[in-house]
Amino acid sequence: MSEEDRAFDELTENLDYYTRTEKGKQQLLEEHKKREKRFIEELLKYYKPQRDVIWMSSYCKNCIYFVKKGSAIAKCEYNDSKLVKPFYGTAVWKIVKDFVSGRSSFEVEEIKWDQKWIDVANEEIENAMLKINEGKPYSCYVPKRSSEA
Repeated sequence: MSEEDRAFDELTENLDYYTRTEKGKQQLLEEHKKREKRFIEELLKYYKPQRDVIWMSSYCKNCIYFVKKGSAIAKCEYNDSKLVKPFYGTAVWKIVKDFVSGRSSFEVEEIKWDQKWIDVANEEIENAMLKINEGKPYSCYVPKRSSEA
């Protein structure tokens, strides 16, 4: 029998103590916090952070997870994310009026990833891609076999 099972058995055998006394309620709360912490730690063992957009490095094009979508956008199947070349991503703004205060403000409505936000030569974009991740491939990088490239 696991420690958790023993603790649960003890709780069910002494429900009056754990539900009617301040000390028992405090112990029950502490047990709950311990279980919650263990549960979160267990979940984090399997957690893989997801990103919607990742800067495309020079290695990405030769990775098995790379899927070409356009001249500036591709997809990383490993991370289920857009791969975007540096200097791309133009914000499309919209004006939002607050009817209570009467003031207007700007919000980003969307980002057009196929447009440069600054006019930069393609050579500069390629040089920037060489420097992404300190010039090293991302940890998810798996090179394509020569017949796939």
